[in-house]
Amino acid sequence: MVTHLPNILCSTIRFCRPVPNTPFKLASGHALRLFNSKIPKPTPLNMAATQDPASHGQATLKLENTEKRDALQAIEQKYQKQWQDQHIYQSNAPTLAEYPGSTDPEELRQKVPKFFGTMAYPYVNGTPHLGHAFTVTKIEFNARVARAQGKRALYPQGYHCTGMPIKACADKLVREVELFGKNFDGFSEEAEEAAANAAVPAPSSTETKADITKFSNVKKGKAALKTIKTKYQFQVMLSMGIPREEIHKFADSNHWLQHFPQLWEEHLNQMGCSIDWRRSFVTTPANPYYNAFVEWQMRRLKELGKIQFGKRYTVYSPKDGQACLDHDRQSGEGVLVQEYLAIKCKVKTWSDAAAKAIEGKVSSGAKVYLVPATLRPETMYGQTNVFVSPKITYGIFKVSDDEYYLITNRGARNMAYQSIFPKWGEFPKVADISGGDVVGTLIEAPLSARKEVYVVPMDTIKDSKGTGVVTSVPSDSPDDYAMTIDLGKKADFYKIKPEWVPQDILPIIETPTYGNLIAEALVKQMKINSPKDAKALAEAKDIAYKEGFYQGKMIYGEFSGLSVQDAKPKARQVLIDQGLAFNYAEPDGLVMSRSGDECTAALLDQWFLTYGAADEKWRDEVLDHVNGKDGLGFNGYTQATTHALNHTLDWMNQWAVTRQFGLGTKLPWDKSQLVESLSDSTIYMAYYTIAPFLHADIFGKTQGTGKISASQMTDEVWDYVFAISTEVKSDIPKETLDAMRREFTYWYPLDVRISGKDLINNHLIFFLYIHQAIWGKKAPQYLPKGIRMNGHAMLNGEKMSKSTGNFLSLSDGVKKFGADACRVALADAGDGLEDANFEETVANAVILKLFELRKWIEEVIGESRVLKDGEDFVSVKEAEKPRNLDLLQRTGKKLFWDELFENELNMLAAEAIKQYSETNYKAALLAAYYDFTSARDTYRIAANSSGVGMHQDLIRRYVDLQARLLAPIAPHWCDYIWQEVLKNKSTVTLEVFPTVPAPKPELTAALEYVRATTSSIGSAEGAQAKKLAKGKSTHYDPKADKKLTIYVAQNWPAWQAKYIELVRQQVASLSVMDMKVVSKQIDKQDMKKAMPFVQMLKRKLDTGESSEAVLERKLLFDEVTVAKEMASGLLSTVPKLKIVDVVLVDEGGKTGTSVSGERKEGLGNLAASAEPGTPSFEFSNV
Repeated sequence: MVTHLPNILCSTIRFCRPVPNTPFKLASGHALRLFNSKIPKPTPLNMAATQDPASHGQATLKLENTEKRDALQAIEQKYQKQWQDQHIYQSNAPTLAEYPGSTDPEELRQKVPKFFGTMAYPYVNGTPHLGHAFTVTKIEFNARVARAQGKRALYPQGYHCTGMPIKACADKLVREVELFGKNFDGFSEEAEEAAANAAVPAPSSTETKADITKFSNVKKGKAALKTIKTKYQFQVMLSMGIPREEIHKFADSNHWLQHFPQLWEEHLNQMGCSIDWRRSFVTTPANPYYNAFVEWQMRRLKELGKIQFGKRYTVYSPKDGQACLDHDRQSGEGVLVQEYLAIKCKVKTWSDAAAKAIEGKVSSGAKVYLVPATLRPETMYGQTNVFVSPKITYGIFKVSDDEYYLITNRGARNMAYQSIFPKWGEFPKVADISGGDVVGTLIEAPLSARKEVYVVPMDTIKDSKGTGVVTSVPSDSPDDYAMTIDLGKKADFYKIKPEWVPQDILPIIETPTYGNLIAEALVKQMKINSPKDAKALAEAKDIAYKEGFYQGKMIYGEFSGLSVQDAKPKARQVLIDQGLAFNYAEPDGLVMSRSGDECTAALLDQWFLTYGAADEKWRDEVLDHVNGKDGLGFNGYTQATTHALNHTLDWMNQWAVTRQFGLGTKLPWDKSQLVESLSDSTIYMAYYTIAPFLHADIFGKTQGTGKISASQMTDEVWDYVFAISTEVKSDIPKETLDAMRREFTYWYPLDVRISGKDLINNHLIFFLYIHQAIWGKKAPQYLPKGIRMNGHAMLNGEKMSKSTGNFLSLSDGVKKFGADACRVALADAGDGLEDANFEETVANAVILKLFELRKWIEEVIGESRVLKDGEDFVSVKEAEKPRNLDLLQRTGKKLFWDELFENELNMLAAEAIKQYSETNYKAALLAAYYDFTSARDTYRIAANSSGVGMHQDLIRRYVDLQARLLAPIAPHWCDYIWQEVLKNKSTVTLEVFPTVPAPKPELTAALEYVRATTSSIGSAEGAQAKKLAKGKSTHYDPKADKKLTIYVAQNWPAWQAKYIELVRQQVASLSVMDMKVVSKQIDKQDMKKAMPFVQMLKRKLDTGESSEAVLERKLLFDEVTVAKEMASGLLSTVPKLKIVDVVLVDEGGKTGTSVSGERKEGLGNLAASAEPGTPSFEFSNV
């Protein structure tokens, strides 16, 4: 059944705690919307809060009068100590004594449900900030919810130290200590600023990626996002709060490993994280057990053929002398290598200017080639020109005694590391030459139908992409077509001869949408009139490339008739085989190493993982898992996450597994190489499960409970404890090995991997790949069950930035607002992949709300005055005048307001538990906190103003539920309420969520009726007050004593019943509603009102509502009874309201009967407009 309620929407308001014994009043004569539970997050009422005058732009809040915060923080410190002393977060698998070793792991998990979740371990070259904390909350809330669901929950935390960053920073400090002294006393800021002002850097041009069919996710890097005055590493250390006299210690990279992990643990504990710290570790040989684990992993992957050796292109730092992978970069994370084909266009006849410029600089008789780099070798048949930029100074570089290349310096530098020049890293330049001087040179064009073409100018070429030389194929490139047409029209302007630029364009590719001259078609269709219309040309290029590549067919040349996809590799190979081209590569964007080196692309002999096309079967197995085709039920949590995983798996290719510099595990079979930082971080979640057996500290200096040495952890042992093999030979006691295996087989598979969205391009993909390789064949039940990604966190609506002062570390945030207030604000910040927003005003306001709620709970539980038999609320109130009406409570039978409140508590509890289970923490917070406290406010106001007071049992039930439901987000506050107010003996952390009765529809409908009706009354009262304030006439004086008449209808209008029956008959016979048939049966005199009504019924039926709900239209509650209950509350809260009269309107709307029994005659149109569930009302003065 559908219940019709007032049509005016309920607007939201903010409540604050009332002064005891003082009725609520409204400004501007508004009736109080007592019953609206949709209360948004509170406004900042806690303490004096001003903007912190830090630096420039947006700054963080500066707080004063922090007594309430300090009181809450005292609670937090107390319960953090209690949790640690009681080891409540140390979770173990059921022992072999409890459940014999023969127990099937899945059966065991059915008997003893578990949750195992992790987040990507942090790189410990600093301390956590609120961005880290936002990701932390996703696993922290998840683990606490799992415990509340009755599961054993494991949330461990390790520390990542592998790679370049720490070593690079330590090396910088070595140089700075040498430069400025141990305590950097020799540094002069004034001298540095003067030197900086003297050198103005040239602007760099923005680049777009070259291959538009290839995905990339380029990030600017932390250095670019947090630009502050920290030219030197010691300044960075100072900004992190490290004392100047301690900084020199960090010149030893091992000191970083000693210093920062302990701070991470300290700060996460301050936040109240439920981490099992026994399982923590650091990577690299600093922990020999983890080092052995990585070595085992590498050997197994090599045995499986997943690690191979060969030449491949990689981003490379010449300064560091090694590959520069994502974690080694200061900027350019996510930039990949783009492979081109370099076309050798031999100079036939130099222009006069060029001939003069190179005279005596090139060996007599030597060949000079202009070398454009192309992604489209199949289009070389259509070359009409070669472009250079008059604005660029090119170089002529010696390849051999009789061969030279004309390219940019950047292009030559890339080639120097690709075995194109004779000596590695050298690119001997014999001459500089202006692009303008090269214009007019005649060159040979490989594969071109024209054989020879001229060099012509193109100003838009940049020296930061390719070789600076570009082939012109106006048939298929919109840029080339636009430039060709412009050159033809303005030959004099460009200082060229018209005959150098052919205007008869040769078609070479047929496309279904744009014909055989796609560039011309797109330029005309998009009305592109200039070669400088970069935005439109980029869009046209995107269309042309994709249409041509995916749907094009060759119509010229030796591959005529083949699809472009098939012809492209064949044309490429022909050019290479004939010595007319060679492979060339470069980073598809600017990459700076952490040592400050601009990286190149290098062709290296290296060990690499065969991701992507190198092992398509492996990739397909991972895709099947992500998409649920293997039947294991992988959960991406959002469609966007699953799509992103698929997208990255589609383009991800081979990955270098080693480097030569930095910190890390040595490659077992080649000790000159180190395992790179992303490749030692793929399956360490398995290591967490057995870590307590191995070591008792993060460095493995003290043996763990298994009394095992690192040398005893052989490959066979790792295989056995990780359930890859069933037998093992080891001097480790079998019972210890079985206990370790039990831990792994119980906790695995990993239930969820939590990560920021930035790791979609590397870690998360590698995590899936390596799990598939290690367990996919032998034990697929241990493949990961889910990945939950989150967006980045902003602060106060802006990116966090130290330079503007809009920055907050986790430790500072907790000190500033307290742990629970921070946790609530982080939960409120958002849950999806879009960037979230931590609002300091929210955290600030939560302090007051939590403090006042705690105070109220302490009073109503500990200081209650319970009515005795024979006493009533009003009499005791008048006689004793209690300082807080909420302390005056009753027992016995539950009344109307009690039932509404209890029903809403059940409804909100069920909603909160549902949202928690779906990891929607913002929605869970709304139900479990904001709406929950709002429901309490609705009840206390209604019960007290109605003269009955609150029921003691319901107050205790509210407090009990509030403590349980908010515990995952604000555990310290909830444990205080649970243990110190409700006097429970154990922590709320281990309490399960309550099982609540299903909400009663009739009570839910009644509550919504009350809310909507009081909101409508309040809006009407407010509208009259505004009119009066503006000097306009009103129907009554809202500031004078007044009467409110509420008109309640018993029946629907007769004409509506008539047409509902008509619709019911049609639906019963046809199962559908045909408007044409119905409209013919509507009486002409009813058409204006009946037609919209019938259309409304059809819309409801079409959207899936049941015919019973749409057509029965019976209220689930007694409207008159509910309206009468509302009356006393309205009298107490609406200013100057003296009388509330509820009138039951007779059919026709002209007469009715007051609930007092008085007959009412001559009622107006207002009364007639009332419908069941939708009362009308009017004010009048008395």
